[in-house]
Amino acid sequence: MNKSKSIIAIMFLAIVATAVAFVSCKKDNENAPNTKAYTVQQAADIRQMEDPLAYMKDFKKKLTESKDNEAFNLDDAAWHLACLANLDFCNVNVEYDDFQFDTLEMQVNVTDGVILLGDLRAAYEQMCTEILQFKKGISHCDQNLYYINVAIGADSNAKIAVMSSYTIASKSLGDHTWYFEDDFLAYVNCYENFSSDSTYVWNTTASNELTRVLNLFEHHEYEISGPNGSQIYYFPTRNHTFNYPNCPDPYGSDYLYNSRTFAVTVTSGTYILSRQEMCYCLDSYLGLGYDFINDNLYSYEHPMCWKVTPVEISNWPKLDYHKLYVEYGRLITPNPPGPPVD
Repeated sequence: MNKSKSIIAIMFLAIVATAVAFVSCKKDNENAPNTKAYTVQQAADIRQMEDPLAYMKDFKKKLTESKDNEAFNLDDAAWHLACLANLDFCNVNVEYDDFQFDTLEMQVNVTDGVILLGDLRAAYEQMCTEILQFKKGISHCDQNLYYINVAIGADSNAKIAVMSSYTIASKSLGDHTWYFEDDFLAYVNCYENFSSDSTYVWNTTASNELTRVLNLFEHHEYEISGPNGSQIYYFPTRNHTFNYPNCPDPYGSDYLYNSRTFAVTVTSGTYILSRQEMCYCLDSYLGLGYDFINDNLYSYEHPMCWKVTPVEISNWPKLDYHKLYVEYGRLITPNPPGPPVD
């Protein structure tokens, strides 16, 4: 009988202890901070902004408050960082005759797949430090940061793409037109930039020279400009890749599927573009880049950056082709020309 009573007492104590633990755990959970006590902001849409410069200046002021009850998705956070960097460091209203691409990396604090406003401020301060350190490491004549773009991965790694421009002591100029008004203008511009004495290997000198000329071509011919010497820069809008199956030439070309971008099959050796082919690619690539804006209108948009990337598929016969990658931006000036066009 005593043994039975002892067992009952032990069971009763166990039930009480469990109840106390449950209440205590519930109380602890109620007192624990809500890790999601923030609001994810709607992504900014530059197409709807009457004055992107005023928006970004207001955002920069807001950023100093560092309130963690606001958060941004990764793409939107990257866009804000890129615009701030272009505002503070970049200028496209300069003369240059060469450029370089670089990528900086840093870690940012990502919370539940978003970035809190306070962490975005810390990321921008860190990015400014990285950019200033990068500027100290380049020693070109008239060096200038031309544009900056940012991408943030889910692994918290941020990649900062930097295009910097500069001048050099001396430079050598090297049946349908898509960019130039007529064959004569295409001929003149082509023969200024490409030499009959040069060898244009499809995946080295050809792609590199096309990238160089494309990025040099219209950088000084902006119709929208502020007072002499004023700062003009880009806010990124979008990018597009042009690939040989998707851009046929209705007039015919020498390339696979009558492509307007270089694409050939090769059974042996290395393909070398002629001067005439380089002329065709320059006119075609410029036309593709600008026609994309006309067909998919954004207000006051302009190509920021052109890249020609060689791709090789090693089957037999081997497929060699160029991918044309264009990044676009909206020109920002001290006196905005007007509201965006939808």
